Amino acid sequence: MGEKAVPLLRRRRVKRSCPSCGSELGVEEKRGKGNPISIQLFPPELVEHIISFLPVRDLVALGQTCRYFHEVCDGEGVWRRICRRLSPRLQDQGSGVRPWKRAAILNYTKGLYFQAFGGRRRCLSKSVAPLLAHGYRRFLPTKDHVFILDYVGTLFFLKNALVSTLGQMQWKRACRYVVLCRGAKDFASDPRCDTVYRKYLYVLATREPQEVVGTTSSRACDCVEVYLQSSGQRVFKMTFHHSMTFKQIVLVGQETQRALLLLTEEGKIYSLVVNETQLDQPRSYTVQLALRKVSHYLPHLRVACMTSNQSSTLYVTDQGGVYFEVHTPGVYRDLFGTLQAFDPLDQQMPLALSLPAKILFCALGYNHLGLVDEFGRIFMQGNNRYGQLGTGDKMDRGEPTQVPLCACALCATRECLYILSSHDIEQHAPYRHLPASRVVGTPEPSLGARAPQDPGGMAQACEEYLSQIHSCQTLQDRTEKMKEIVGWMPLMAAQKDFFWEALDMLQRAEGGGGGVGPPAPET
Repeated sequence: MGEKAVPLLRRRRVKRSCPSCGSELGVEEKRGKGNPISIQLFPPELVEHIISFLPVRDLVALGQTCRYFHEVCDGEGVWRRICRRLSPRLQDQGSGVRPWKRAAILNYTKGLYFQAFGGRRRCLSKSVAPLLAHGYRRFLPTKDHVFILDYVGTLFFLKNALVSTLGQMQWKRACRYVVLCRGAKDFASDPRCDTVYRKYLYVLATREPQEVVGTTSSRACDCVEVYLQSSGQRVFKMTFHHSMTFKQIVLVGQETQRALLLLTEEGKIYSLVVNETQLDQPRSYTVQLALRKVSHYLPHLRVACMTSNQSSTLYVTDQGGVYFEVHTPGVYRDLFGTLQAFDPLDQQMPLALSLPAKILFCALGYNHLGLVDEFGRIFMQGNNRYGQLGTGDKMDRGEPTQVPLCACALCATRECLYILSSHDIEQHAPYRHLPASRVVGTPEPSLGARAPQDPGGMAQACEEYLSQIHSCQTLQDRTEKMKEIVGWMPLMAAQKDFFWEALDMLQRAEGGGGGVGPPAPET
């Protein structure tokens, strides 16, 4: 044949360490010819171009293998290519520390799911995703439509997104979406959970002033635009002075006396009243903004966020405090179990809630509320007739009670439960680790272990409580003293209710007679 035979190259997989971080890498070695090929021999631009074709999930997993791949997979060039593939119409991002990675993850994780109430099926359905949306920041379902606000201030209108089939709500696959408005900061509708009442949509937006002859002002002004939710037509608009800038809007009250609460960038709350029944009448008038009592009588408070229903408003300050406005005696009784501090003549006076830690998030139902503190714990309060507090029973709670649940972005109506997803990497984990002394259910140390510290003097207080119980003469007096002590101790509401009920049961079992008293407390 005359040709020289070429020897076969044998390949084997060996373990070698990465030159940059020392972690083990699987490399194919060619026996008999050449040296092993390292990934670092390729140009960085070529490596970034190759791994940019990976799915986002695989790219994140690859970045966790070693330091070299972590630096490559975290580069803005890779995420720019991925973002252009996910959202080709997205313009250059000029804000944020890592704008392209943030934009890519926002659009990769965005989604709106819902689960219909009733029927035998318990599966989740996904809505039609607007291709132009830059992540999902907020959403609001109405009777037949869904409104979605993205991270660049574009409000999308998903028309006829829900249909009723055999008594069950389902997504309409052929639904279409349109852009309702741009430059939106926040939006709100009727605060009642029943979507039938949501006739109008109030949008807080920033608008450039219209050019008027003889004026030189060109400052952007905040405004509230009112849209008819059934058709998306704008029926009303109110514009504020350019010195007034707002960041959140909520509604409270009935249709004829609808109060709009506006939160400024400085943490102050202003309110104005409109009549929704006359919004569709073409007329012009001036409305006076008034400072809400929570900002008038407590000027040192800086409100961070607020939420409302048709008869109550909840304010969360930047320091984690919570203040409550209750406008009806029935809701006040459901929330606090008493009407002792309710003033029907001064319904806007805020009431401070007693809380164990700093509050970060809040949610408000008709006659119950939910709070999330800085440690990620959830506290519920109010009416529990249907078990809506999540405590496992149907006992009402007159003060915040911790429940073992996980915080999530949810919105419930009479027909469906909605779940919104869109992860923002610039929103760092707000929760702190709970100190060991405040963890519920911490096991007691053994007898040979060192005695735990008691900075609050709880052990000494318990000894004093035992002495007080021992000084009582009858079982009736000791039971009443024990109930009083349980009310003083820093226990959760569920624990206090348990002790009170147990004491009542023991007292009824004894028939209210005297008995042998407890032994003297040991020194």
